[in-house]
Amino acid sequence: MLNKANEMVLSVHHKTMTLKQLLQRLRVDASLADISLCKEDLTIEGWAETVGLAAESTSLQAAVTRFRRANGLFTAAQASEWLEYRGMTLEDLVDLLRPPVLKEALARHFVTDDEIQRLFLESASQYDRAEISLLVTGEFGAAQELLFRVEEGSDFHALARRYSSDPATAKSGGYAGLISRADLEPEIAAAVFHAAPGTLLGPFERKHEFCLILVEEQYPAELNETVAASLREQLFQYKLEAYQHTLEIREHIWNLGEG
Repeated sequence: MLNKANEMVLSVHHKTMTLKQLLQRLRVDASLADISLCKEDLTIEGWAETVGLAAESTSLQAAVTRFRRANGLFTAAQASEWLEYRGMTLEDLVDLLRPPVLKEALARHFVTDDEIQRLFLESASQYDRAEISLLVTGEFGAAQELLFRVEEGSDFHALARRYSSDPATAKSGGYAGLISRADLEPEIAAAVFHAAPGTLLGPFERKHEFCLILVEEQYPAELNETVAASLREQLFQYKLEAYQHTLEIREHIWNLGEG
């Protein structure tokens, strides 16, 4: 019987993927076998090779360590059994984890600090955060009455513990933690992010309920390491997609049943 394991299923320029490699991806995580991701990974490997970038051994080792922890593979025996069950070697796993490591290296290579700064200035509001507390009721009248009580001096958090119908926040006095603009409806987000700390807002109608929102603190966007990393990844994804469009991509998987 013809062994098809080493037959090519996908090629991107001069980089290829075999049926065996595709099946290994499927056994690790079905999402890794998505053809779009497979194309992207081959594109990354080829591009890195073209510009002379290689995955550093320390970065690969860190990726393997993170993978083992995420999958509960804390001992060598557990890792060996996991790999054997999926028909893989440690080298196969390293090959699978190489594209994400190369992607980070390519992003650092191709995306400049000036590009990150410009994108941050264009999209800074997306990274604003506010710390809020909620008091939720099923009726507008009840929410309005509680608003009056706070304005007359009652403690918002004590009222939230007693009257709020939101099980996720009531026990903590309504505390909902940090939120972004995307976590709120546009009208509510506009009110929250333009309010000074200590401002009580509402009642707002949300999903057939009414809520009061206490703005505890505002944290305007800043270009820290986390935000910069997110912007770098976003900018590089645009460049990666543009580069991929210049390559010859062939899907051979549909031809495996022939012959």
